Amino acid sequence: MPNRHPQEKLAQAQLALTAGLTVLIFGVDLMLPRGVAIPMLYIVPILISTDCRQHWFRVAVVVACTGLTLLGYFFSSPGIPGWIAVSNRALAITAIWIVFALAWQRTQARAQADWLRDLLPICASCRKVHDHTGHWNQVEQYLERQTGTRLTQGICPDCLQTWYPNFYPQVAEQFPDLFKDAPRTIVGENRLRVARERP
Repeated sequence: MPNRHPQEKLAQAQLALTAGLTVLIFGVDLMLPRGVAIPMLYIVPILISTDCRQHWFRVAVVVACTGLTLLGYFFSSPGIPGWIAVSNRALAITAIWIVFALAWQRTQARAQADWLRDLLPICASCRKVHDHTGHWNQVEQYLERQTGTRLTQGICPDCLQTWYPNFYPQVAEQFPDLFKDAPRTIVGENRLRVARERP
């Protein structure tokens, strides 16, 4: 028998654990009076199933848990007034779907973060970034939207030296801490030396 891939084993373990917990919760629900809010425990298998890669499986689990909650109402022994049992079942179904929606959002956010970590295409010419929605954005806009960081304008020592060569020596002399790690070219060193020699 060939060795199974670790992710395949994990998926099968998730499937078995989810199914086992769901059946166990349903069995306990049938043994207790219908007003007891046991179906709230269906949240656990729903949370376990959210890490599954197959979207159909996650949806199937939440639909099955909803159906079992309703079945549990009809097949449990009565023991509590009807309106309490109905309200507890309604609250359980609401909680099941809210947890599913929140877990789905978390899964989407994690998938987006994984995508960003893996690859972020950037245009070789204009330096725009290709985001996960398929749009091209300026790097500044993309970073502000993704991280919430506000960017300000500045100029690095290399660009200052390239684009403002006459201004570079004065700035380098006035703010030496900003330029201590900047590579200095021969032209930049000569201009800096000339600026220092001026009276």
